[in-house]
Amino acid sequence: MLKPKLGRYLEWHGNRIRVVVRVPPALIEKVGRTKLREVLATRDAMEAEREKVDVVRRLKAELRGERVAIIQTPLTEEALRWREEVRRVDAGHGDTDQEAVVGALDDRVDRVRAEHGHEAARTFAAVASGAATPLSSLLDRWFAEKKFSIGYKEDIRRTVGRLEQWCRSAATPTTVEAIKTATAGRFIHEQYVEPQVDTTTANKDISCLHSYWRWMRKRAGIKENPWSEQRLDEDKSREATESDDKRPFTNDEVCILLGGIRLQRDWDFSLFSALSGLRVHEIGGLRVKDCSGGKIAVTKSKTPSGVRTIPAHALLDTLIKRRSKGKKSDDYLFDELPEQRPNSKRDRAAPLSQSFTRERRRLGVEERATEKQRQSNIDFHSWRRWFIRRAVEALEKGGAGYTPWTIAHVVGHKVEDGTIEGIALPLGMTMGRYAGAASWDAMLACVSAIALPKKTPTERTDFLPRLPEHKRSPAQRGGNVDRLAAE
Repeated sequence: MLKPKLGRYLEWHGNRIRVVVRVPPALIEKVGRTKLREVLATRDAMEAEREKVDVVRRLKAELRGERVAIIQTPLTEEALRWREEVRRVDAGHGDTDQEAVVGALDDRVDRVRAEHGHEAARTFAAVASGAATPLSSLLDRWFAEKKFSIGYKEDIRRTVGRLEQWCRSAATPTTVEAIKTATAGRFIHEQYVEPQVDTTTANKDISCLHSYWRWMRKRAGIKENPWSEQRLDEDKSREATESDDKRPFTNDEVCILLGGIRLQRDWDFSLFSALSGLRVHEIGGLRVKDCSGGKIAVTKSKTPSGVRTIPAHALLDTLIKRRSKGKKSDDYLFDELPEQRPNSKRDRAAPLSQSFTRERRRLGVEERATEKQRQSNIDFHSWRRWFIRRAVEALEKGGAGYTPWTIAHVVGHKVEDGTIEGIALPLGMTMGRYAGAASWDAMLACVSAIALPKKTPTERTDFLPRLPEHKRSPAQRGGNVDRLAAE
């Protein structure tokens, strides 16, 4: 059966309807996504047209940095105002008599019962008295305190909205107090386990709910967090095979990528990682002063062993000189990458990872064991794996002038099980702690042993041209623009 055509800002998501608002190019890096989406409660196309108005207004207001009150039913909004008035009077503020407020509230509950029925009156009284808290009523207070990114706030709103929809279908009050541990378990089973939602996606939603309830325990007196210990276990029934493991690029893939990447920035990043073994965020954090005198100093890394100084490969000399020209010593080597907000979970090299993935897929460099596999077996990190593989291969041939521990030091890896990035080292034994730094001569021998496959270009001039400065978004200024991907 064909689904009805939907209007602007709406799209089908399975059997559900959701609102979609595009993020302006200038805000994509800040928000962390190109579109904001929110599933609606209704599945009827005509009702969705009415429901979308408030949702679109709120999403656009948040993109402008404006606060918008959570959409509540008129009765819920009124009941919350009554709650605040009752609390104010109980605290001794104002001239209103406590009995007068209680009497007025009782009268209002009676009128709600007459106009909307017993159930509506019961809910109204529970919210107004503080006995019940609508699921989404405290989100704005939480967001104001925590200063989450727009993208993360939308993840939370979407998840709470999903819980509200389920409550309505399961004849469960849409209140915080109604969600007990058993209720949360039913929600997870019916919304994630039975539909076989990806475990990572399910756990992300459960984490959002757990964090919300944890904050409400601290700020709103909620006694129980029903989402504790509710995370789903990873599927261990699938037989592990070599075909679905992360792996290095093959030499043929290296030739394809370095010969076909259209963006100067992405190509520079790829060559740098291939010839140094640096992680993507380590390259993104390099400053001009860190790449001089034939050395590369990694001053910030995800592990203590990642902070290191290694020799620069001879083939990186031209790249480093080109990117250092005209810059101050404290300038970033890759200065076109946008700065992330303080305490952001996104690293400044995150846009590079996304752009590289688009280029890799465009060039047909992709591998998934099954259609359901979420991530490819190869990614930007495969440059680092390729560097390690080449270093191990040179070592196995003999006469390389360095040891397996040298490789570990060069790539900033702590060897605990005889492997680095899943690549076995020719150790003959395992070692729990790397004993001391490698010598400079050994590290130089290790880096120099890395040779690009034949016919792989070490310099190119056929990259996409930059857009004029006035046509670039703030995230694009100073860097190459992937026009085709943008289209």
